[in-house]
Amino acid sequence: MRFLATFLALCFLAGCASTPDYYISPAPVAIPKTATYWIDTFNVEVVGKNERFLPDETVREQLNSDLVLRLLDANRYASSRETADYLLDVNTVYARRIQDTQGGFMNKIVADGTYLASVDFSYQVKVKKDGAEVLHFAQAREGLMPAGAMGQMQNMKSMLGALTNKGNSDVEGYYTGVLSRFIVDDLQAIPSR
Repeated sequence: MRFLATFLALCFLAGCASTPDYYISPAPVAIPKTATYWIDTFNVEVVGKNERFLPDETVREQLNSDLVLRLLDANRYASSRETADYLLDVNTVYARRIQDTQGGFMNKIVADGTYLASVDFSYQVKVKKDGAEVLHFAQAREGLMPAGAMGQMQNMKSMLGALTNKGNSDVEGYYTGVLSRFIVDDLQAIPSR
């Protein structure tokens, strides 16, 4: 019994310590750490419409520019499509969890209201080279709320907006300015040779 418990614990630890493999075929894929990318397509589906919040096109533009800026900061964005080592097809879903501040508990179904409680952000990224898909990855991040020092200030402003029934539409700029870091982190986590 003790051996079985030790074996299971070691299997669990090995699984937690491993990094994900990126596959589209039986062979593993490796991308150099210095590889550059170009965003070939960038699609955003916005869920949870409300006139108080950003228009769909603005959300798309802000998420796209945040992704480009983060890749530039990491020295991973190419100067042109032709000079890029890899092309990216990015499909995202930006879902607002809107709560009516007139009372009741937050409903997980997006409803018409005034308070942006959190955002669900999911994405699928295809990495292509010479017109063929090399690998792809996807993530679904649910119930995201501002974090860190600046995020805490946003959370306090949101709480005040809920208490005063004025809403918190200004928090959305915070979300669109930080969510692309998840995509860049995943790109940088691709195994390199």
